[in-house]
Amino acid sequence: MSRIGDWFIFLVVVALLLWWAAHRFNRWLHEPPSLRLRRLMREGPVEPDDSVALLESNGYEVLSGKHRIPLAVSIDGGPMQATRLYFDYLVQKDELYYLVKLDRARKPIEWTAAGLRERLLAYTLLFPECEGVIIADPKGQALHTVRFKVEDEQG
Repeated sequence: MSRIGDWFIFLVVVALLLWWAAHRFNRWLHEPPSLRLRRLMREGPVEPDDSVALLESNGYEVLSGKHRIPLAVSIDGGPMQATRLYFDYLVQKDELYYLVKLDRARKPIEWTAAGLRERLLAYTLLFPECEGVIIADPKGQALHTVRFKVEDEQG
């Protein structure tokens, strides 16, 4: 009789685990896009510096800073190799969110459409709920907003 009871308990536990996994998947599938941004806001501490002062003086609210997005890359089905994508701040202005990259001398921004695409498009694709990417130059006291729009090609 104990074998029937063991199987019954096992089946109940398996059913509960399957229900829990389906519930979590459904919740993840239907979560609003802004939920990812809210999670980011809680992650990166903001340390006051010239960049934060520049953003705040231009009306942006700095929500979080210094983010690292872990990625993995596989080439031709080989082993996954770890890499990261960095951005400096997440800011908000007029209920719109922006990612911020600092313009650094050791890796200057190429201010052409192709250069901006190669450097910043990944951020826009990872965070489509953001209005754009702000390039901040604290030394030159300048902010530049970069937005991407997919255009229809008409033959």
